[in-house]
Amino acid sequence: MVDCPTTRSPIVDITIFLGLIGLTLMEFGASRSGFGPHLLVKNFVQFSVAIISYWLIGFAFSFGDPDSQFIGEEQFGGDEWIEKNSFRCFSYSALVGIFVIYIVNCALLERLKYNASIVFSICLMIFIWPVVVAWTWGGGWLKDAMDGHIIDLGGSITVYTFAGAFALVGALIIGPREGRFSNIETVPFRMVNHECYIIGSMLTILGVFGIGFAQRTPDNYGYALANMWICGSVSCITSLKVLTAFSPTLQRHYTAVYQGFIAGMVFISSSAHNTTAWESGLHGLMAGAVFCLGVKFVEWIKVDDALNITGTFLVPGIFGGILPGFIDDDYGVYWAGWESGQVLGTQVVGTITIFLWAIFWSFLVFGILRILGYLTLSKGLQSSGLSKTAITQKGYAPSVWLNLS
Repeated sequence: MVDCPTTRSPIVDITIFLGLIGLTLMEFGASRSGFGPHLLVKNFVQFSVAIISYWLIGFAFSFGDPDSQFIGEEQFGGDEWIEKNSFRCFSYSALVGIFVIYIVNCALLERLKYNASIVFSICLMIFIWPVVVAWTWGGGWLKDAMDGHIIDLGGSITVYTFAGAFALVGALIIGPREGRFSNIETVPFRMVNHECYIIGSMLTILGVFGIGFAQRTPDNYGYALANMWICGSVSCITSLKVLTAFSPTLQRHYTAVYQGFIAGMVFISSSAHNTTAWESGLHGLMAGAVFCLGVKFVEWIKVDDALNITGTFLVPGIFGGILPGFIDDDYGVYWAGWESGQVLGTQVVGTITIFLWAIFWSFLVFGILRILGYLTLSKGLQSSGLSKTAITQKGYAPSVWLNLS
């Protein structure tokens, strides 16, 4: 076992679980009334199949072989967990993997078929995401082959860049919601439940903290926490001023304030433990700017990224993945000089590699599901919602009881 992201306290796992509840509430709050109740079933089924998939196969690929540069080959189904003290890694890494799944959900809401959500969750947790974990946190080639210099303690590369790229391609393949970009919107695509969205955003903030703190030592917990607060707050105000300058709607305010704050935390997460407060504030300005660029970019190319996952996680995650190569007090080129350029190079290579890995597999998984006709809800259901359907073992079907009533 190498470089397992251990949780020194169960509180860390609890905060990540609260983050999962937060992402679910954000998705629920942004979904129209005909879709919300169904996703509450769908998300917990995803949670359960993800845990099973990671226990049986995914964990072994992530941490099962300390000598492998690519993927683990031992400890399938929990074998030898007690002897090798491996179980201490399972809860944290499994919850983080589900965090990735729920981020993808938020980009695809109101369009994804029930069975498709289960299929992509299993694929992610069995192989696609565990390989990324093996390369980074598991001590694989990205960390070991480059003298262990890759800095991803906050998950900027392993979690946010990967999840954001996977979600963006998924949104591109599944297409926009029916009527989303028509000249005359017959169906309003507005946030329905603001209270759920706000509570969900707050809990998601806790989840981002939990992901980042598990791999840090007690002596820099407080410092990392302060820097993430600072960067998130500056990003929040920057996003508010920029995004609402020409579109002062209430929904735009919510997006700018809450998701702009999350974007700032994502931006600084892997650097927060070893940089200065002033740098965190300056990078909060950058985080707010890249968040706004991400939001406007998907609107410009007309990709229906329903909860602005590109701006909230992908673009800040890419910048946050590269950032330690510049500003880390020990290895960044700002402080250690260009002789430490290997760290910057490792951050760039790691970010690009995992970005491309996520894009490839997202195209493959969602592309196959679309070809087979299992990906997207029918246009009628997208317009009317799922209020008159029931979840069966084969997916969505008309509800006899609702029709009779």
